[in-house]
Amino acid sequence: MKKTAKQILTYLTIIFALLNCTLKISGQDTLNVKCKKNSVYVDFATLKFIGMSSINYERVVFDTKHFKMLVNTGIGGWYFTTISKWYYGNSIPLSINNLIGKNNNYFEVDLGVRYTSFSKRSDKDLSSLFPIFNLGYRYQRPNGKGMIFRSFLGLSGIGIGLGKAF
Repeated sequence: MKKTAKQILTYLTIIFALLNCTLKISGQDTLNVKCKKNSVYVDFATLKFIGMSSINYERVVFDTKHFKMLVNTGIGGWYFTTISKWYYGNSIPLSINNLIGKNNNYFEVDLGVRYTSFSKRSDKDLSSLFPIFNLGYRYQRPNGKGMIFRSFLGLSGIGIGLGKAF
């Protein structure tokens, strides 16, 4: 049975909501009681003929001394060009970020999917799902307070991100 992009996006949204709600069902904090659980940041990435930008909301779902798992969603834009044609449009990233490290410095692995509704000039509008796979560095205080800085390399290019935990 063939599934449409809209059905797949609905399933991914339900999975994201379940992860966000059920992983902290007991209402107790993790090992780090004073850890801030939410953050908002802006990402930009580009590599020659491809690029993206997005505003993201992120929530901590698992936190230990040297490992954090966060779920991430956002809204943004995406473009791809061949020299003569431009493809561009809006996108919704859904991903899981894994942070490995200590103190303020983390190695980040970001895995997920980006639903993109894009159009090509003079053609029909199209929709598609693209994988998200980023490896990078992240600066964030262990208690989660303050500024977030990300630099990464992934399928959408070389990028940076800036944000704030709250």
